[in-house]
Amino acid sequence: MNPPPDAGPDAAEAWDDLLRAEFARAAHDVTPGPAPVAEVVREGRARRRRRTVALSFLAVLGVSAAVAAGAALTGDPPPAAGLAAPPVLVVPTTATTAPTTTTPATTVPTTTAPAANVPAPPVSSAPSAPRTSDGGAQVPAPVRTVAAGERVAAAPGWTVWLTDRGKHWKGGVDGLEQFRSVTDGNLDLRRPGLSHQGEGTFHSGVYFGTRDAGRVDLVDTRGRTTPATLLTLPGSPGWGVWYAVAPDETPVGARLYDRTGRLLSELPAV
Repeated sequence: MNPPPDAGPDAAEAWDDLLRAEFARAAHDVTPGPAPVAEVVREGRARRRRRTVALSFLAVLGVSAAVAAGAALTGDPPPAAGLAAPPVLVVPTTATTAPTTTTPATTVPTTTAPAANVPAPPVSSAPSAPRTSDGGAQVPAPVRTVAAGERVAAAPGWTVWLTDRGKHWKGGVDGLEQFRSVTDGNLDLRRPGLSHQGEGTFHSGVYFGTRDAGRVDLVDTRGRTTPATLLTLPGSPGWGVWYAVAPDETPVGARLYDRTGRLLSELPAV
């Protein structure tokens, strides 16, 4: 549709309005169909795959170019596409490493005694006094802490143990069990001292009145000194037991020292 050739400006504007109204009526008569969502998604996925393939191809080309450039700089031929570079040969230095020898572990068979043969209570072994180069005995560990009722093999045929009531020991010719109390009031626990019981070459006693006991020595009338082993209960009760085996039955006395070597108490030889 074209406007009349002799129409003026007002006629042309009216003609435009008439065309717009005609187009609007035609648009209202058109019913739009559904949007092609599935087709758009498929097209988007296809474009994404093409872009991924293109980027991968460019990456492969970049790696190949880098490998070729490195090979050109080092003078080595580039590896074939898809194959790993040849392994590098490591030449050992002149230093020689001694071979390592592994010693197989030795399995020591153990023997379990029947339950009926297990002694109760167990008897622990007394530590032996170390020796000097001239054969004389040194002072053993100052004080050994034992559990109440723990029996200690003090010497062949002699056993010693402690309770909160005092010193217990057993042995000798008769093998009788004996007891020396620390609670009956016969020992003054407020100041350092010691008692002494001797049977043959086995000597023992109670030291008391100090938590700083260092050692007890037997000194016989010939001037020989024998160090004793000291036992005490957990918690440092301020008393303990000492024992020692003299070389012979020469009369001996006993001396109590603190950990600095200061003499605290002394009993004469009997």
